[in-house]
Amino acid sequence: MSKSQAPDGIKPLQPEFDATRDEGPLYRGDKLIKSKKRVADHGEVFTPPWLVEKMLDLVKGETERIDSRFLEPACGSGNFLVPILQRKLAAVEAKYGKNAFEERHYALLALTSCYGIELLADNIAECRGNMLEVFAQYLGLTEDDDLYHAASHVLSLNLIHGDAMKMTDADGGPIMIVEWGYIGKGKFQRRDFSLKSLTEAGSLKEERQGYAGQPSLFATLGQHPVFQPIANHAPMNVRELAALDGAA
Repeated sequence: MSKSQAPDGIKPLQPEFDATRDEGPLYRGDKLIKSKKRVADHGEVFTPPWLVEKMLDLVKGETERIDSRFLEPACGSGNFLVPILQRKLAAVEAKYGKNAFEERHYALLALTSCYGIELLADNIAECRGNMLEVFAQYLGLTEDDDLYHAASHVLSLNLIHGDAMKMTDADGGPIMIVEWGYIGKGKFQRRDFSLKSLTEAGSLKEERQGYAGQPSLFATLGQHPVFQPIANHAPMNVRELAALDGAA
């Protein structure tokens, strides 16, 4: 299927979230609020697209680097993460567009580099849906494609329903952040860290080399146990990642 034939309106299943919208539209890039009640209860106001683009242009080089990582601690429906992904996919197209295998895998790498935390359940569900839709339409994926389900699994881990200020997820446990690395030949490496340890590590302002000799935003900064991964996973290909979609 060509990109021009990409299916319209693909959304991931989000069975873990009840419909909790009180009023107002679903994700709309031109809407700054969903309802007055949500503003009063949660201070929820979205950043307008024109301002998002201007802010992203301040770090233009990073937004166009396929493997640069972004964490949005109040990601809403994806007002920042969606255009970041679009910029990264444009970089994938420019560099790997003539090689279908590399394009698919580096597009997934671009997706793995986008992270978000969101307090409201409907917002995080919409954010996952919006991100998956952009990814699927770029590659012309359908729900029968393993890469579609691999991407859905990545988003279920990278886009977290929780409280970034308290560093806890919706169940009250510590937020876990997954570091992904593409190690070539269709294989992805996964390591799990606690958000708390990453923030503590970042305060030390030291660096280590990450996968393939590239600087890692998940620098473990020494051998103290607090800076070590919670878990290391065996390398996985797209089919293996797809098999995990919906398993959690």
